[in-house]
Amino acid sequence: MRTDDTEKIEALQQRASALAAEAEALTDTYQRTTWVRFVAVFFPVPFVVVLLRLELEPWHYYLAGAAYLGFSAVLYVIDTNASDKCDAATKAAGRARQAYELANHPSARAARS
Repeated sequence: MRTDDTEKIEALQQRASALAAEAEALTDTYQRTTWVRFVAVFFPVPFVVVLLRLELEPWHYYLAGAAYLGFSAVLYVIDTNASDKCDAATKAAGRARQAYELANHPSARAARS
């Protein structure tokens, strides 16, 4: 009976460690790639407008503004999804760690004896 409980506690600890590592990897990847997404969205349209400002017709500015807003909306959706994945992974790791700590707590071990 005790070995079964010990195995369960070890499995909880391994699961908590694996989830924590996964959450950390997701967060690191998110932080590394966020600036790339922001540059890819917020740089091209203003750069083209500044580069071609003497060649653009007035209606081109409306097009550039719409493109800028459209790219911003796409970035918002992509970034929100990536951020939500990181938050979900962090919460799952926290719940697994809490389950391990509750199972490994001395009062829980005394109740099983």
